[in-house]
Amino acid sequence: MKKTLLLALTASLLLASCSVFGKLSEVEYNNTVVDQINTVSTAIEDSATLYNETIPDLVTESSTIDSTEMTTSYGAATNALVEVDALLLLESRNIEQQNSVRTEIQTYQSAANEYLDLYKQMLDYYISASYAQDLSKVQSFDEGLHTSYTTFIQANNDLVDILDGFVSNEE
Repeated sequence: MKKTLLLALTASLLLASCSVFGKLSEVEYNNTVVDQINTVSTAIEDSATLYNETIPDLVTESSTIDSTEMTTSYGAATNALVEVDALLLLESRNIEQQNSVRTEIQTYQSAANEYLDLYKQMLDYYISASYAQDLSKVQSFDEGLHTSYTTFIQANNDLVDILDGFVSNEE
């Protein structure tokens, strides 16, 4: 009987320690989030840079626009963003950190998705050469992409600020 009780107690302690050990410290949690967010942010920044370098300031019916690099960049950003879903499953030993960061990651994802959705529409417009028949969308894509990119950068900065607050608290 004592042996069974001892085994049960040992198993309970082992399970309890596993749940604690399965959770990341504040620093480990932050580092994991930052690593993935940096990948996404860099990919989206690259797509914005390519857009600015590829699309001329003045698009005309006779403009030639090679969207190959923008398409590749869009794919890289979209693929990187998919990996952010895994961050929502991370567990921190600090539940306040976990909840705050998860909320901000969702805002970040939403802003990134909005930007990438508009980016895809812009790509389709230029790939199909629709601009040669209808220039009316050129300005709206330009303004929309810049606005959604600014919103994305703000969401990124807000997430960084929240993460920084938890690292600063631990030091």
